[in-house]
Amino acid sequence: MIAKRLVFPERKRKRVRIKPALFAERSGRTAVFALNAAERGGALCETGGKKLVETLPSGTEAVFRTEDGALFTLAGTVLTKGESSFTLAEKPVEVLSYLGETGTEYYALTASGLYALGETGASKVTGAPAGSCMAVFKERLFIASGETISYSVPLDAADWTVSADGAGSIDLPSRGGEILRLIPYKGRLLLLRERGVTALYAPGDFMDFEAEELNCAFTGLVPASAVSCGIRVVFAAKDGLFAIKGNTLFPLEECGAEHIDFEKPVLGAAAGEAYFAAITLKEGERCIFSLAGEKASFLRLSAESVVGGGAFHFLRGGKLYALDEGAAAEKEMRVEFPLSEYGLSEARCLDGVKVEGKGCFRIAASTERGMCRHVRGNAGEELRFSPPLKGSSFALSVKGSAGARLCSVVLEVREGRA
Repeated sequence: MIAKRLVFPERKRKRVRIKPALFAERSGRTAVFALNAAERGGALCETGGKKLVETLPSGTEAVFRTEDGALFTLAGTVLTKGESSFTLAEKPVEVLSYLGETGTEYYALTASGLYALGETGASKVTGAPAGSCMAVFKERLFIASGETISYSVPLDAADWTVSADGAGSIDLPSRGGEILRLIPYKGRLLLLRERGVTALYAPGDFMDFEAEELNCAFTGLVPASAVSCGIRVVFAAKDGLFAIKGNTLFPLEECGAEHIDFEKPVLGAAAGEAYFAAITLKEGERCIFSLAGEKASFLRLSAESVVGGGAFHFLRGGKLYALDEGAAAEKEMRVEFPLSEYGLSEARCLDGVKVEGKGCFRIAASTERGMCRHVRGNAGEELRFSPPLKGSSFALSVKGSAGARLCSVVLEVREGRA
């Protein structure tokens, strides 16, 4: 018998370049989840940090920005605007400005009634209902309670005298449930309900009021998330993020919404046409979600309250902050590449990686069986795993230093029969 030595074919060496795209595959790019990263110039770049706007009164727990740009702070049941303070019977659900015949007026809505915020403090408005939300629309102040809409006399938010051409109310029962948010939008008043939206046309004569149900499907509206962002209204529900554009309501996809824990509070604000929200990720980290046009990102910043208007501001630790792309981030950029075969053959070894971009990176590579290797180095360097990582598919977690820019990741692999 002649012994023969078995010879296995040598594994082929190959380089696989992976170009990331936030939250969705497009143009040959791999969908990734990222924190503190935004798409700029075909790369993922660190989003920056925050800058101090002002230190707020002691005990501030929430902030409100009215339509005229005034900032109110809340501590307990006391609202403060500049040097003026207003003591309420309970915490307000909304604060707004109203342009009356004598100038700008301010109102706060609580679960027990409406308060005018004037020179002598807060005074309860006689005849006005309590409610869950309010809005100024067609020169009236509208307040929602349950499935009922109440409205003030035209041009006078403090006059709730019921008459044919004065104040009144309308019952609007719907399968959508109770009205939780009112938003003026394109000549209509949108009534955002627990699981539906009603568009109310409300000209000067209440006899001409018309209500139309928008075709939609969502459950568990998060009222504090809903804001108007220029050409669209954006809001969160228990089953995702949604937008209203014209007469169409649709889910927002490919923006990372599947990573948000909608069982936790979502606080929304708009700055121009950009949408921001203080959210909690399913993994537990509190972040600020940003959506400008179709570009979404998660900023590793926690916020206790948020306001919009001309710019986005957020409250944390009694201080008001703005976002600052040029500031140092509090936490590093993190990019998660999904477990994938990347078009390789059945058996392979991952020898090393190289990040194309700018900055210093820490990379963790893992297999479908949970085996993991770590390397660290600068962009452009060949980083070798010791020993090589064997598997049929790989996932990558890439963490970048301050100012990092990630264009692509190159895998150094050997593929072939085991």
